[in-house]
Amino acid sequence: MSSIGERIKKSRNDRGLSLRELATRVELSASFLSQIEQGKASPSIENLKKIATSLDVKVSYLIEDEEERQNTELVRKDGRKYIESLDSNTKMALLTTSNIDKAMEPILYEIGPFGESGRSYYSHHGEEFIYIVEGKLDIYIDDVIHSLNEGDSLYFKSSQRHRFKNNTDKTTKAIWVVNPPSF
Repeated sequence: MSSIGERIKKSRNDRGLSLRELATRVELSASFLSQIEQGKASPSIENLKKIATSLDVKVSYLIEDEEERQNTELVRKDGRKYIESLDSNTKMALLTTSNIDKAMEPILYEIGPFGESGRSYYSHHGEEFIYIVEGKLDIYIDDVIHSLNEGDSLYFKSSQRHRFKNNTDKTTKAIWVVNPPSF
């Protein structure tokens, strides 16, 4: 099994991009991108999405092994694969894998105290649905802050500029559904 960094490097090389070219595209320093490729640093969720988009791959390609596609899939609690961004104090687990044909991507986010998606807004094609399982989370969409509490949900078009932040000292858990799958 290869690491996220190894897959980023392979995808970058497959596309004939230098480290500096990819770094410029995703607005990161070449040295930081090199550290990610070597497994010495972890990208924020925001940066992981930017890298995947620039390499024209899904985030799931970067975080899990590709296998034969299926129509049905069971993922047990102890079988989830988490990725963690130490910089943004956020962990996420795909609630399905990329081995199944699907029109949506359900994700479990665990956002630590004061964790966030990244400091910058981002947007992309599609739509998103969020359900807060535990804790509180602020969702910033364009110029509006939506403060969600346990049991609250929010739907929005992904083409709107958005980001999130846990502005509390407790961990927040949220189910996030993205269509089309971007992971």
